[in-house]
Amino acid sequence: MKRSVALVIETSNEYARGLLRGILRYQHEHEKWTIDLPEQHRRADPPRWLRTYSGHGIIARIETKSIARAVQATQLPAIDVSSARELSTIPWVETDDRKIAQLAIQHFFEKGFRHLAFCGDGSFNWSSWRRDAFVAEAKQAGIDALVFDVDDDSSGTTWPHARRRLLRWLAELPHPCGLMAAYDSLARRLIDLCVQTSRPVPESIAILGVDDDPLLCQLATPPLSSIIPDSEGAGYAAAEQLDAIMSGKKMKRLDTLLPPLGIATRQSTDTFAVEDKDVSTSAHYILTHACDGIQVDDVVKQTQLTRRALEKRFKDALGKTPHALIIETRLSKAERCLRETSLTLEQIATRCGFEYSEYLSVLFKKHRNMTPGVYRQQHRQ
Repeated sequence: MKRSVALVIETSNEYARGLLRGILRYQHEHEKWTIDLPEQHRRADPPRWLRTYSGHGIIARIETKSIARAVQATQLPAIDVSSARELSTIPWVETDDRKIAQLAIQHFFEKGFRHLAFCGDGSFNWSSWRRDAFVAEAKQAGIDALVFDVDDDSSGTTWPHARRRLLRWLAELPHPCGLMAAYDSLARRLIDLCVQTSRPVPESIAILGVDDDPLLCQLATPPLSSIIPDSEGAGYAAAEQLDAIMSGKKMKRLDTLLPPLGIATRQSTDTFAVEDKDVSTSAHYILTHACDGIQVDDVVKQTQLTRRALEKRFKDALGKTPHALIIETRLSKAERCLRETSLTLEQIATRCGFEYSEYLSVLFKKHRNMTPGVYRQQHRQ
């Protein structure tokens, strides 16, 4: 007989939908459960039937005390997939917010940024954890990151006031600045506000979000770069743990934190913040023309330097050679095509400046530790 499992998870945001995809992938692979999925929005009261649920287990985003009480009342095995930690005695599966912040810092450093800022919503644990890790990581590198916390109630009276303060804060950020937003919808708002403060994105402020929501990121102007959390992996791990508990196995630990999968790079961080004019000119030339089949000699011609001199100054400013940046730019576009289109590998290779799809596959495996096909399977939305 199949067990019945309740999923108290909203469907209104990309992270939660990723959790559901992971849970359903586990279910499809094992075919052990029937699923009860109520229509739920974030921080809503639990469905009335939850307290008397007669199933076998629960996976829930326990974001409120009322949901915590309802889950406890069932006395069923349960897994929490929320950062709120309203029930600290049950297993918890979440993304690793410290590693998310570290990845953001690394992304900005690779682009030469030495002025950094973070904008989040302190009413959520995950936002505070990302903020604290971002500030700590920046401080370790000798940089004081500027911070703004905003309440996310954009439909209430708090958002107009927060918006006015945000406009002033953005206007006063140093130029150029790398800005991490705690989540994509906030990042998209920040892009719109930057237009009003005459701070062009990404030239003056480069903005990076989290969640890689395909609609929010691609509808932003310019399109939003975003960190990809392993929400599907978290959902799969939660399902796996619940299955083990329902089968009578004891769990060795209560918390599981999954690192992010990478960064979906788009135009909102497609820039370099370096003082060396020759390096800046060359790097922007590569960003614009890397997929046109250019070679390093074409980059050198944009300056009055020798190839050796340009390569040394590139290494000093960005930690990589012009050739490495050409390859990285092409691979980043290949990633976008794999995630966001149905183009064949041959078509993607042509769009990205590779003469042969086989060469793209070799480089992709070398630099991404997986084949293009596996990447598409893991990241296609």
